[in-house]
Amino acid sequence: MKRVKLSLFYKGLDHSGKVVFATNVYNNIAGNSKLPNCASLLPLLLTATNDLDAAIKAPNPSAIVIKAKEIQLEKVLYALKAQVELECNDDEEVAVSSGFALSITRVGKSQVFTATQGKLSGTVDLTCVYVKGAAYVWEMINDPINTNTWQQIRITNTTSIQVTGLSVGNKYWFRAKAIVKDEEQTYSDPYMVHVI
Repeated sequence: MKRVKLSLFYKGLDHSGKVVFATNVYNNIAGNSKLPNCASLLPLLLTATNDLDAAIKAPNPSAIVIKAKEIQLEKVLYALKAQVELECNDDEEVAVSSGFALSITRVGKSQVFTATQGKLSGTVDLTCVYVKGAAYVWEMINDPINTNTWQQIRITNTTSIQVTGLSVGNKYWFRAKAIVKDEEQTYSDPYMVHVI
């Protein structure tokens, strides 16, 4: 029997993106009749989310405090993710109703991919690991990730590109994959950037 595994899609998020993600999970689980036992963890999730949000918005934000609050929030999210996996009875539809996404099973080594703010306002720099003889497919999607469609930015034979013309203040997700000798690798985990 196939076991449902969920993913946080957490690594590529900035501080505020983590708050938005956790809030989305909270809203999806609160009152979800298919996941009644998960509600017991919601007070912890709400507290951890509010604590991180307060640390980010503090008059003099401390990187150490923000990191500690992020770690606490991540612990709660992992506990909640495990509870959803247990309670969903391997029903993918019930699992994704929690706000978590299904984990992608990868064959072979996972592709290294990063998305960072560009030097100019409204730009993002994308980079992935070099694969000999590869072409790269670059895609983006507006936030939230599960209500929009991925759009191809371009296909290149270089390991990095700059995306321009993005709306300042908006959040975008990016991903890439390599194609080697007509064989497509799986897409990288998506990275979210809050454009400045």
